[in-house]
Amino acid sequence: MNIRGAKSRFFSILTAVLLLQNCLTSSANIQDYKEHFIGNDPRDLSSEIPKGKVRAVFLGTSSILLDDGETQILTDGFFSRPSLFKTMFSKIASDEQEIKYVMLLAGIKRLKGIFVCHSHYDHSMDSPFIAKETGAKLYGSISTIQVGKGGGVPEGQLGLFQPGKKIQIGKFKITVLNSKHTPPFKILGKTNAADPNRPDLTETLSQPAKAEDYIEGGTYDFLVEHGKNSILIKGSTNYIENAWDGLKADVLFLGIAMLGKQEEGFKAKYYEETVTKTSPKMVIPVHWDNFFKPLTEPLEPNLSLGDDVKTGMEFMIQKTSQDGIQFKILRSFESILLF
Repeated sequence: MNIRGAKSRFFSILTAVLLLQNCLTSSANIQDYKEHFIGNDPRDLSSEIPKGKVRAVFLGTSSILLDDGETQILTDGFFSRPSLFKTMFSKIASDEQEIKYVMLLAGIKRLKGIFVCHSHYDHSMDSPFIAKETGAKLYGSISTIQVGKGGGVPEGQLGLFQPGKKIQIGKFKITVLNSKHTPPFKILGKTNAADPNRPDLTETLSQPAKAEDYIEGGTYDFLVEHGKNSILIKGSTNYIENAWDGLKADVLFLGIAMLGKQEEGFKAKYYEETVTKTSPKMVIPVHWDNFFKPLTEPLEPNLSLGDDVKTGMEFMIQKTSQDGIQFKILRSFESILLF
């Protein structure tokens, strides 16, 4: 190779490296939204929960711990959070010590139900270990049940979703709602789009496994009622038109992953089909954080590689402000007393 060719190759590699570095930066600075922080003391998690109240603890992605002082329920529960490199180029598995540590910090000690919104690894991978460790029942789609079986969860501890039917756990009543996954995307040649020829896992999935082995298997939302109050939890950034007609919620945990990447028409319709229709007093965004970093480190917004949290967050802040709705951001292990 001549000198000119060598220089050209060098600058091509340098350009690629610089572009990749830019893609691996955070797509927002979460401190820009500190006026919306809860900012409570972590020791609050050991305090008594007043009667009739429900405490919500945010544990990254769409993992939310709900606790009324007697019973706890959890959505997803993805605590291992393997690195981007490991996720892209090797098989992954639950980090049992990390999960135990997160459970200790979060005060997970009376967990009775785990509800997995869909079966991608960042929602379902850790659910079998959490179920076995706590004795909680694991509820999910056919695909999540296969993940549970592969993780050794006993048959009697697995509950197949029945959309529309209420599940009573303590004073919580949970209704599973059919939903839709965030619009498909492709990163580094890999896509999260569902394969129409393989909509569900048809056999047990044991760890370690590749991230892409955790196929979606259907997506669901959760209506959680407690006394006269209700919470809606939407882990994915999408909607089924008119699906939430007639639903009301005091608090809405709303997925905003990739919202900033969507067209203006999609953003407006998403807000209308979720926030406008349910008229919540408070909206709390979820699935905005970079889940390739440990949960025990301060949460950072999703990478520019696949998201634009700045645009998505600012859209939600503007819309909720116009509608007089509280918009609160929870960081890792932060909690809020609902109702």
